[in-house]
Amino acid sequence: MIGLGGTIAGASDRRTDLETYRPGARPIAELVDSLRPEIGDIAALSTEDFGQRGSGDYTVGDLYDLARLVERRLEDHDSVVVSTGSATMEELSYFLDLTVRSTKPVVVTGAMRPWTAIGSDGPVNLYNAIRLAASNRTTCFGTVIALNDQILPARDATKTDSTRVHTFTTREYGDLGTIDQAGVRLQRAPARVQRCDDPARWRTPFDLTTINRDTLPRVDIADSYLDAPAEPITASVAAGAKGIVFAGTPSPNQARVAMAAKGIAMVATNAYGSGAITVDPKMGVVSGGDLAPEKARLLLLLALDRTADHGQIVAWFRDYGNQQF
Repeated sequence: MIGLGGTIAGASDRRTDLETYRPGARPIAELVDSLRPEIGDIAALSTEDFGQRGSGDYTVGDLYDLARLVERRLEDHDSVVVSTGSATMEELSYFLDLTVRSTKPVVVTGAMRPWTAIGSDGPVNLYNAIRLAASNRTTCFGTVIALNDQILPARDATKTDSTRVHTFTTREYGDLGTIDQAGVRLQRAPARVQRCDDPARWRTPFDLTTINRDTLPRVDIADSYLDAPAEPITASVAAGAKGIVFAGTPSPNQARVAMAAKGIAMVATNAYGSGAITVDPKMGVVSGGDLAPEKARLLLLLALDRTADHGQIVAWFRDYGNQQF
């Protein structure tokens, strides 16, 4: 169990404070201890705190450190559960999905209400995440999210509500399964499971032991909308961005800058909730398929650390960002 703080570890002086509280106030060991003795029948647990902050306070560099820690713990543990805040949970889980080399289960969980609140979803979410990880049922699934009795793939999971406990869903393809009193119910699997018997093909090219944490390239996201100006893109490039992810189809102004920019990788993504995006190859812009903009950003910055070759980046977005059966 690795704790990062967030709402699940939040505390307040009043049990009726559902939205105003101190995130990360409780250490992960305290949360796990409150689930005993029941949890002792499921798994032999070790706990450690990676941090005790709100999830919005973490950086890509922190995600790099977390992924390295998860990898080390999987060397002598059967699975890892990461508890964190929900604000950036989909980014954290997808970064782990892209970078953790082990095929052992990695489960991310959190809560929408602090641990001390009446009706907190934290205890059952943590309990179910441990049940799922201990079952080993998600071996070769990559990283998954366990929240609100649902099992979601890191690639597809998205937060849809700022306060409700049913906030997480998938953009397109549905849950992987559910967790209830009877146990874990899995109905589908991520496409990468088909490569489970060949770990070299199952893993992505993004081996963090060969990537320098301090030189990860900057990639920014530019919103696309009616008459969207080019100046934000120009400013990002001037600030050192090596890649731009468009949240939506680039406007004519943005497209002109994209075509004129030299050495800057551009990815167009669907900002509308579901569906893939297609781009004109002559623009030199990579299609993000149906990846969310925030997740395409993570894939692009990892790709740019490996290569600046447009064709290779296109292939990685196809083979890893949009893997299919």
